Amino acid sequence: MTSTSVSRREALLVLAGALAAPHAAQAQPSILELGVLPNISPRVLLAQYEPMRKFLAREMQATVQVSTAPGWSAFHARTVALEYDLVVTAAHLARLAQLDKGFVPLVSYAPPIKGMLVFAKARPIAAVSELKGGTLVLSNPQSLVTFRGMNWLDENGLQRDRDFRTISTPTDDSVGNVVLRGDAIAAMISGGEFLAIPEAIRQQLQLLTVFAEVPGFVALASPRLAGPRADALKAHLLGFANGAEEGKAFFASTGFVAMREVAPGLMESMDPYVAATRRMLSA
Repeated sequence: MTSTSVSRREALLVLAGALAAPHAAQAQPSILELGVLPNISPRVLLAQYEPMRKFLAREMQATVQVSTAPGWSAFHARTVALEYDLVVTAAHLARLAQLDKGFVPLVSYAPPIKGMLVFAKARPIAAVSELKGGTLVLSNPQSLVTFRGMNWLDENGLQRDRDFRTISTPTDDSVGNVVLRGDAIAAMISGGEFLAIPEAIRQQLQLLTVFAEVPGFVALASPRLAGPRADALKAHLLGFANGAEEGKAFFASTGFVAMREVAPGLMESMDPYVAATRRMLSA
């Protein structure tokens, strides 16, 4: 990948790898751009997706590049601009990509994503009602966990900006620090984001409740890919998940346990969030 193409994509992560096949001298290898949602720090994503990059490069005999973006809105903008051939993104953003640009769902990640409320052990709270009058820090205000969490708090009689205020942080790694400093009474965070917090900080936090489980990430093929290539991508991802050594390494580092064919109705289940997602992306 040249410096010119790096600048054009403005990627925070770029990895490149090619299979040295016997016919490499006679054939120019294809290039697969894998876009990964920046739900955790680029440094962590870089390490987590290296096994997938290696596996796809070998199995597809292609150069594979892994990219992300500075934030969720920028990442989705690049997705719908068709900068990625394969996209791993949150389910509500995946639904928009499917509706607006014809992305093809390939596999979904398991298990579902846990929505969690955590607090500092040094300042314990016993019930969600104790958020009233306080500040809640959000690991990601654009996430499906946050959308569901705000609904859950409303169901428990707590309305945002009336009963509590919210703040957010530029990186997920700093959420724990916000709580430990006392700048927020609790944090709303996903299970994966919680595990991404450095262990020394995480050990000082305690779970109040798991308030919901939302669908995991979805991998989709760009509409630029012909049907057979999209089908091949799906088969390779399922192979990666079902026994490949690289897949085992990926699951060990991420906390995911499987990739499965997208269940009937999963994409449509995101429709209640479509309008809110559009507003969030345009804010």
